[in-house]
Amino acid sequence: MTVTVEEVGKYLGRTIEDSMGRPLGKLVGLTADIKDEVNAIQVAHSDGEVATHPINFIRVLSDRLVLLPNWRVEADDLRRERDIITRRKQALDLLLKDGDITQSEYDHQQSEYEIVGNEVKEKCETLVETLKQVECKLDQQISDLQGALTNNKMLYSSSEIDQDTYQTVTESIRSGLEIARKERNDIDNMCDQLNTNQPAEDQKNIVVAPEEAVHSTPPQTPKSPTSDVVVIRINELSQP
Repeated sequence: MTVTVEEVGKYLGRTIEDSMGRPLGKLVGLTADIKDEVNAIQVAHSDGEVATHPINFIRVLSDRLVLLPNWRVEADDLRRERDIITRRKQALDLLLKDGDITQSEYDHQQSEYEIVGNEVKEKCETLVETLKQVECKLDQQISDLQGALTNNKMLYSSSEIDQDTYQTVTESIRSGLEIARKERNDIDNMCDQLNTNQPAEDQKNIVVAPEEAVHSTPPQTPKSPTSDVVVIRINELSQP
């Protein structure tokens, strides 16, 4: 994926989100080569840390800059590799059927693709196990939020908190529940795809929580470019 400074530079100083719409920090810098192609971005987090992320972790969805989690990027790469192997093995079958390659050539290349395919399969299984652990954490988070929702109702019913407080807290809890459930469903669907050899999906099918479910406060107006830290480092070509 080739991304130019012009395409991403307009987002400098703006908030970058995860795929569930939660704010992660502000885009404060780009790393580009001499061709003006971006290969990494710098994000300033709320704790003051500035982290660098490869550009292939970034998507622009509905004019929102989204940083994908590591597991999704890895899963997409694995599914693409698996798709390529499948298509090439099918192409070999056609070549053999049409007499364009010998049986020995066919057997040799099929054997190589089998080896690579098994490696990809093992990586998929390892990633699925990792995602299952994430699902367990999300299940606990959902359970905790449901418990908080019940407790909030009890406090309101017993007149220990007023109506405004009850509504504010309840809205926040329900928003968190919606995001956690969407995230769990997203991971569950990905596990199914990794396990059942489903074709790689297009980027537009990335699950993204709606803005109204993730913004508890009005979105901040982007700062002017002059008030943000903009760092563009150019990787010079080696001298001949």
